[in-house]
Amino acid sequence: MQVAPNELRQYYSSLSDEMLLEIDPADLTDAARQCYQSEFAKRGLSPDAAPPPAADEHAEAGLEVEPDWLEHAACPCSFTSVPGSNHAPDAERAREVLLAAGIPCHLSAISPDPRNEDSPRFEEYRVLVPASLNLKAISVLDQEIFNADLEADWRTHFADLPDEDLRALHPEVICAGLLDRVERLTRAYNDEIARRRAERA
Repeated sequence: MQVAPNELRQYYSSLSDEMLLEIDPADLTDAARQCYQSEFAKRGLSPDAAPPPAADEHAEAGLEVEPDWLEHAACPCSFTSVPGSNHAPDAERAREVLLAAGIPCHLSAISPDPRNEDSPRFEEYRVLVPASLNLKAISVLDQEIFNADLEADWRTHFADLPDEDLRALHPEVICAGLLDRVERLTRAYNDEIARRRAERA
């Protein structure tokens, strides 16, 4: 299913001039490029006003990222626009959060291709980052977006529970899986650090 042109127009019209100028038209599908160019012309923007490439901006921040990182990019999150939904703004929000954290980021819109069995069924927005920063990107997105969304869902769920059911719950029980994940990831990291130190000894 292709994203409707009105959804694309709405998406590009929602972007600031700076965000619009950061987009490379060569990365867009034909339909998206037409909507992008229409919005670009409507605002009277000039290509000369475009900000410097993202790689240069992050080089100033002290990040060492290969210029061709996009060829081997990782995808810390993606958003699928099923019929009746439009997740383009969600993908843009994720991009803004990552850029604010100093992580280079690129949005890729993947359209269904009936000729390719590996193609997604619906329009998919993939958030791409340098592979070396993937774990950091996942953590930033959890802190800034997904954990807050989960908290809101839990608050709604707790508010719907009867008193006796709510009192029967304990944070140390319902959060045991999350705490176990933290312990395991920390242990895996520390074990790898210890292994490399032992090799150099």
